[in-house]
Amino acid sequence: TEFEMEVANQSTVTEFVLLGLSAHPTLEKTFFVLILSMYLVILLGNGVLILVTVLDTHLHTPMYFFLGNLSFLDICYTTSSVPLVLNGFLTPRKTISFSGCAVQMFLSFAMGATECVLLGMMAFDRYVAICNPLRYPVVMSKAAYVPMAISSWVAGGANSLVQISLAVQLPFCGDNVINHFICEILAVLKLACADISINVISMGVANVIFLGVPVLFIFVSYVFILVTILRIPSAEGRRKAFSTCSAHLTVVIIFYGTILFMYGKPKSKDPLGADKQDLADKLISLFYGLLTPMLNPIIYSLRNKDVKTARERAWEMEVANQSMVAEFILLGLSDHPTLEKTFFVLILLMYLVILLGNGVLILVTVLDAHLHTPMYFFLGNLSFLDICYTTSSIPLVLNGFLTPRKTISFSGCAVQMFLSFAMGATECVLLGMMAFDRYVAICNPLRYPVVMSKAAYVPMAISSWVAGGANSLVQISLAVQLPFCGDNVINHFTCEILAVLKLACADISVNVISMGVANVIFLGVPVLFIFVSYIFILTTILRIPSAEGRRKAFSTCSAHLTVVIVFYGTILFMYGKPKSKDPLGADKQDVSDKLISLFYGVLTPMLNPIIYSLRNKDVKVAVWNLVGRNCLTQG
Repeated sequence: TEFEMEVANQSTVTEFVLLGLSAHPTLEKTFFVLILSMYLVILLGNGVLILVTVLDTHLHTPMYFFLGNLSFLDICYTTSSVPLVLNGFLTPRKTISFSGCAVQMFLSFAMGATECVLLGMMAFDRYVAICNPLRYPVVMSKAAYVPMAISSWVAGGANSLVQISLAVQLPFCGDNVINHFICEILAVLKLACADISINVISMGVANVIFLGVPVLFIFVSYVFILVTILRIPSAEGRRKAFSTCSAHLTVVIIFYGTILFMYGKPKSKDPLGADKQDLADKLISLFYGLLTPMLNPIIYSLRNKDVKTARERAWEMEVANQSMVAEFILLGLSDHPTLEKTFFVLILLMYLVILLGNGVLILVTVLDAHLHTPMYFFLGNLSFLDICYTTSSIPLVLNGFLTPRKTISFSGCAVQMFLSFAMGATECVLLGMMAFDRYVAICNPLRYPVVMSKAAYVPMAISSWVAGGANSLVQISLAVQLPFCGDNVINHFTCEILAVLKLACADISVNVISMGVANVIFLGVPVLFIFVSYIFILTTILRIPSAEGRRKAFSTCSAHLTVVIVFYGTILFMYGKPKSKDPLGADKQDVSDKLISLFYGVLTPMLNPIIYSLRNKDVKVAVWNLVGRNCLTQG
């Protein structure tokens, strides 16, 4: 059966070894720096493009909607592989689990096919705009271009599902060394110890549909576009008409030129062979995987007047904001000097406990080899996150207690909001990842080493940080675009986003809707995921016949469950229902809201290491070993 074939696959080959780009350490270090730099440019460039197409109403057109999809797609594609590639440069043995390899192949294949179709849709948009300008608003209405974009994603995903399903059904019982830096499907197929003719035929058909048809469609569209442009009498008119599609044409040439060279002719060589892949193929794959997504926003920014104008408008809005409100005044926790001194001592002590407790947890998870497991890797990330979150606000709060006038600059306030929002969203996702880890460990212990391999849990953690950062970037970008021309007194002890939004002298309904959507994604979905995971966990634990067995099984997840209840109980109360009150009002915020915010911002990060230390035998043993080692060293 299909299930037995998959089990056989996993029993014979549980992981693949990636040869990478080069076996020379010096070259690998160079590639690490180069790829990391390019990846950061991709995130920044495409992130800015998405932001300006969302925030600027002048760009709410079909072309820029497709462009936003293209930028989001490029971020998804690179994030599915680049973090793993970078991690491979830091480890001597570059491995990836069978399931992790399948997921990576699916994502990269899906994104590639989707981009092919999307570029075809964009060509059609340019054809209608230039050849039939009077009918453009009707043909390319929102009811048309939104389903067109959705169909691109669906078609790409469906094609990838077919190709990867066929690939994972193959038996991999021989060599498990992939001569590539990622799980590239052609390199993986060479390792199968069975006939791959069906895979080759299937990929050939897919190439015709997702490469040939869009290329032909784009070619025909541009023939009509060029004919129409050449009929325009004035040279200035021709130049303006061509400028509206030159960026798209440049991207098409780079993208299809590379991908056609890579996948145009899938080879059906002996899969049992271990032929070395030419370095040129790897460099071409790198060019397609990194340079193309990096160049897309640069091309559209340099060759597109609307995008440059939108970016300038965003900058002018920010400058205008800073000219109207240069700084905010924080009311703090209390106006009574005696209480403020008490709060100063209390918060300082709690902050020191946070640094000490989470610092020790990070140290033991790094230094103790017994804790080099997915659960403790996530725990180390959680501790580092808690340190970052508190350090982004606590020093400013403490300084506020020592100065009579508690002020913060506009840009400083924006940075603080970004960091706190990013850390909060990241922690939500991270706790969901930790719940999945506990689910696999308890409900599927035999498959745990395969499912939760290093090649799986490292990208999971990275994706938590990326998702949290991306969400925060959207929310804070929307907030700083608002005009703050009236009251500048924030009734809080930090730049809390809801308290800041109340000061805006404009409608904040878009911000409220955006935060509502973010709450569903980063609060609702993880909570639901954790709830379902623990239903399965509890069901499995209750089936264990001995009381001692049930106790041991529950003890492995009791600390995580306690942290989840404390964290989500507080944050859901704080942000579950963002209120859209009159932003011009200066209504006093109830003291209980500040104390709840303090509880979430300080007590939760302080309690996390305490909970994990008291309720986890492994951590306690590791701490004692670390203390004992230091004592012996000093002795």
